Amino acid sequence: MNLIDYHIHTTFSEDGVSTPEECAKAAAGRNLSGIIFTEHLEFIPPPDSPEPAYVPARVLPARQYALAVAAVRERWRERLSVGLGVELGLEPHNLDAVPEFLATAELSLDYVLGSLHGIRGVLVQEPAFTDPLGPAEAARLYFERLLAGVKRASRLGACDVIGHLDLVKRSPTFGGFRLRDQRAHVEETLRVIIRGGLGLEVNTSGLRQSPGEPYPGLDTLKLYRELGGEIVTVGSDSHTATTVGLGSAEALEFIRAAGFRHITLFSGRAPRRVAI
Repeated sequence: MNLIDYHIHTTFSEDGVSTPEECAKAAAGRNLSGIIFTEHLEFIPPPDSPEPAYVPARVLPARQYALAVAAVRERWRERLSVGLGVELGLEPHNLDAVPEFLATAELSLDYVLGSLHGIRGVLVQEPAFTDPLGPAEAARLYFERLLAGVKRASRLGACDVIGHLDLVKRSPTFGGFRLRDQRAHVEETLRVIIRGGLGLEVNTSGLRQSPGEPYPGLDTLKLYRELGGEIVTVGSDSHTATTVGLGSAEALEFIRAAGFRHITLFSGRAPRRVAI
């Protein structure tokens, strides 16, 4: 069984608490066959930014990160495939900055996950975002911004897979997410993903959080397949070694339930299907 985890943050991310070595050890202990580290890639917004945005304490130290992952890959090469990736924020200022970063950084990436985390400087999964707007308007605004980010990232060739598609439902005050309420926005986003040759992540962190289901839900994943989507990956969105690989087996069953008979592996940003 191809148990993978393609969404892991370590101490190279501001919110990560475990080292790459600790995460690899946890992955091997849970009999995963492959992992990719996906440290946050966020940039400092310019002073004339049109709206508030998250300000990282630092930009990812590319060379240090690459060396650390190379060392872990070598240590675990008999047990585990280890990849080098990033999670790129799809906010406009990040997409402004990423082409130069990727052109100059010493990173030979295997995988780039694109995700939207914040709008107007507020995390979309927090009640501070959803409560003032209400669930319906919060979801509409989130998908509007996500669509814009996906369109631009696709044109730039900046990412390979879109992460936690319906993250807005994570807010404990959001309530249940129903595809029919946001179908037009979701479907348009999925069509852009497919046309751009991008994929969709099944993010298992939702199983550990208030939604009690992955991001995206089953109805959305089925719609993605019906529209012609083919690339699908699995990630735990771990920020600590204790959750690496959690939900990976359940994710394969979830993917099968949506009608897929394969998942997608990445190396050198090139996708490869494997049967499940």
